Amino acid sequence: MDLFGIHIVDWLILGIYFGAVLYLGIFLGGKHTKSLKDFFVAGSKWGAFVSFIFVFSAALAGNEAVVVSGKAYHLGLSGVWYWWNFLLATPVYYLFSTYYRRARVYNAAEFFEMRYGKNAAAFYALLAGIVTILFIGMILLAIGKILSGVTELPLQACIWAIVVVVSAYVFTGGMMSSLLTGILQGIMCIVVLGFVVLPFVWHEAGGLSALRSLPDETWHFTSSGMPILTILALNFSAIFGGIAGPWMLPWIAISKDEYSATHCAWGHLGKRIATVLFTFYGILFALCLPDLADPEQAWGAVMRNVLPAGIGVVGLVIASFFAAAMSSVDTYATTSASMFVDYLYRKIISPQRSASHYLLRARYWAVCSIVLGAVFTLFINTIADYVKIWLTFMSFLGVPIFFGVLWRRANRTGLWWGLLAGCLSYLLIFFVLTGEGRCFADRDEALPWAAFGPTGLAIAFMTLGSIVGKPEPLLLLQRFYVIMNTPVGQEQRLIDAGILLPALRDTSMTHARTEEIRAKTLEDHYSHDARHKIFGADSSIELRRDPSAPWYFRGLIFITLACLGLIVATWLLTRLLFVWF
Repeated sequence: MDLFGIHIVDWLILGIYFGAVLYLGIFLGGKHTKSLKDFFVAGSKWGAFVSFIFVFSAALAGNEAVVVSGKAYHLGLSGVWYWWNFLLATPVYYLFSTYYRRARVYNAAEFFEMRYGKNAAAFYALLAGIVTILFIGMILLAIGKILSGVTELPLQACIWAIVVVVSAYVFTGGMMSSLLTGILQGIMCIVVLGFVVLPFVWHEAGGLSALRSLPDETWHFTSSGMPILTILALNFSAIFGGIAGPWMLPWIAISKDEYSATHCAWGHLGKRIATVLFTFYGILFALCLPDLADPEQAWGAVMRNVLPAGIGVVGLVIASFFAAAMSSVDTYATTSASMFVDYLYRKIISPQRSASHYLLRARYWAVCSIVLGAVFTLFINTIADYVKIWLTFMSFLGVPIFFGVLWRRANRTGLWWGLLAGCLSYLLIFFVLTGEGRCFADRDEALPWAAFGPTGLAIAFMTLGSIVGKPEPLLLLQRFYVIMNTPVGQEQRLIDAGILLPALRDTSMTHARTEEIRAKTLEDHYSHDARHKIFGADSSIELRRDPSAPWYFRGLIFITLACLGLIVATWLLTRLLFVWF
C-alpha cells in the first residue's frame, strides 16, 4: 500500500527515524539546555570523536550532494571542485580552531568585537545573519528537490516538513539538540549514502564496464566547464571565505579543549571524501538517465527508478536526506540566533537583560530563521549559482579575520577600507561587468573576476589602511592576543587580568558582572607570550610557537598532507580503475 508514492514499510522506517530525532532533540536536548552556552555552543564540553561526527554531519548538508552530482553529471570528475574547493581551506580551519575555541564567546561577531570594536562586529553580524538564513533556504531547496523526486509529494510540502520537525527541536535545545541529533544523522548519512544506495545505482548504470567505456575526459580534474582558472578562483575564495562563515566558530566552540576543536578540520576532511562519492553518483546518474534537463533533480529521479519498494530502502534514503538537511539547518538556525539575538539584540539593542530573556528570544529567532529560509526557496532556483554568489561574497569578509589574528598592525581603518573596496568591486562585477543584466553566477567566465577582484582589493586596501590609519588601542590589542594565547583550562590567567568573557561568566568561573582590566597584569601576560613569537618578541606578526600545545603544528602539517593526499589518491585510483587498465 502506497501513500504519496511511499510504501507503508517505508513510512514505518520514517516514523522510527522521526521518533528518534524528536526524542533526542526535544527531550534530551531540552533537558540539557539550561543556559545561553548550552543553546549556542552545546555547553562546550565535547571530546574529539563527538566533535568530528558533529562537524561532519553539520557540514554535510545535502546541498553539496545536489550541486556536485549535478555538475559531475555533465562535467565528470571535474565537477568535484564545486565542493572540493574547500579542501585546501581545511588546513585553515585547523589553524583557526585554536583561536576560535580560546575566544570563549558564542558567536563570530563577538570575535570581531574583540579585535575591531562594536561597529565592525555589528556590520559583520548583520551580513552574516542574512547569509545564514539564505543558506538555510539553499539547503531546504536542495533536499526538497531530492525528496519530491523520490516521492509524489510537492517540493514545498517536502520543504515545510523539514521546517516543522527542525523547528520543534531547535526551539527546545538549540545547538545542544543539533549536536545530539547530528551524531545519529551523521552516522545515518555515512551508512545509507555510502553503502546502502550505491549498489542499486551501480547495477542500474552498468557497473565497472560502463564506467570504463566513458571517454577519458570524464576522469580529468579539469574540463571545458571547469577550467583551471575557475578551479583556482573557487579555491582562492574558499581559503579566505571559509573561515568567515558565521557557523564555523560555534562548530569549533562545542569542543571541550583545543585538541578536540581541531577535529573540526578532520570533520571537514571527511566531508571532502564524501564529495568524491557524490561525484561518482553524478557520473552514474548520467549513465542511468542521460537526458535530464535539470541534473540537480537527478537524485530524486534516479532513486525513484532504481530503488526497490516495500523493503524499507526507500524509507532509509528519504530519512537520510532528511537527516542531511536537518543536521545542517538546525546549526545554521542556531547560528542565525547568535548573530541577531546574542549579538545585535543583547549587545546593542537591549543590553543588561536577564539570561532567560535572551534565551527565550534566541529560541524564537532560531525558528524564524528556518521559516524565512523556507520562504526564500520560492525565489532561489539554481543551487550551483547560489554557491558561487555566496562563496565569492564571503571571501573578502574573511580578510579582516586573517589580518586581525596574524598582524598586530591591522586596524579599523584598514578593515573599513578593505570591506568598502571589496563590497563596491563585488557589486560592480555583479551588476555591470557581466553584461546583459546577468549576474556572474550565470557566466562561468566571470567567476574568476568575482573571486580574485574583490578579495584582492580587500587585501590591498586593508594593508594600506592599516599602515596609514591610527593603530588600535594598546590595551585592546593586548587583551585580544592574551585571550588567543591562553589555553582552555587556564582561565584563571584571564580572570587575574580582569578579562570577562561569556564562557567565564556563564560557568561561574568569575562573579564579576563588568570587566575591569588590570593593565599591568595584562601587559605582563602579553610580554610573556611574546617571547614565543616565531619572528621575535617585538614583531608585529603574532604567529607564535605554543609551548602548551606541541602537537599543534605537527597536526597542521599532517592534515595539510592528508588533503593533498586525497587529491593524489583520487587522481591515481580513477586512472587505475577507469583509464589505464
